[in-house]
Amino acid sequence: MQQQDKFNTPHFDRIRPQYCINGKLRRLHRMLNAAYESKFRPYGLQGSMVSILFIIGKRRNVNQKAIADMLVLDQSTMSRDLKKLVDKGWVHIAKGQDPRHSELSLTQKGYELVETVSPIWEKLHTTVEGILGKYNIQQLDLITEAIRSNLDDIKE
Repeated sequence: MQQQDKFNTPHFDRIRPQYCINGKLRRLHRMLNAAYESKFRPYGLQGSMVSILFIIGKRRNVNQKAIADMLVLDQSTMSRDLKKLVDKGWVHIAKGQDPRHSELSLTQKGYELVETVSPIWEKLHTTVEGILGKYNIQQLDLITEAIRSNLDDIKE
């Protein structure tokens, strides 16, 4: 294959991929997510399913849209994960007071599962918290809020 002569690319020449904020956040997410998923995979849990279960178990009258908003999940991911949780008998869907939103609750089997996986989650959380330290976790919270507050500008 013959190499092309370099084109004049002054904008592209300024790009330094190693400094990409999105790339850094994606790497961080992939590293932590792999650790969490390896621990929860034996229980049939993947992706955001643990977070979804925890939110349903902790909140009354929670619906799919509220959870998707809390976890910043697109509706297709939320629907797919919720279907798996319902199919496995961990989550029950009931008609809510607002007919547009069903209310989600854990089944007995769901509560048994979250009771089983909670110590695993706690241990992982404590380990990561120890590695990062409270200051860096506070910084993550500040970064998250800064991005959330300025999403419209970022998406522009």
